[in-house]
Amino acid sequence: MAVQFREGWLNFPPTTGRRQRAETSVTFPRNVQSAQVVLKGYSVNYNNGDHHILQLEIDLDTLRIIGPTVSIAGDFVFRDSSGFFDDPYSGWINFVVIADLV
Repeated sequence: MAVQFREGWLNFPPTTGRRQRAETSVTFPRNVQSAQVVLKGYSVNYNNGDHHILQLEIDLDTLRIIGPTVSIAGDFVFRDSSGFFDDPYSGWINFVVIADLV
């Protein structure tokens, strides 16, 4: 058993009208037995001025493990007090995958 770490990023371009979801993968030097993804940092921006915040959601999931590759997905939600996704928002999520290698 050997535990290793890999850092990664998910980028979210300016978007309106919806929640955002992005996927990526990280690869380890050997097959992965199990893995978890954890939040390291994030940045969220409104792209058109100052707004009151109603909802901020950042969620990370380990989707699948295939050999040495771990697939990650991140949900990114930012909306103001109007309750709608009517203002452009963007940002990034920085994550770390902790993997138990075979």
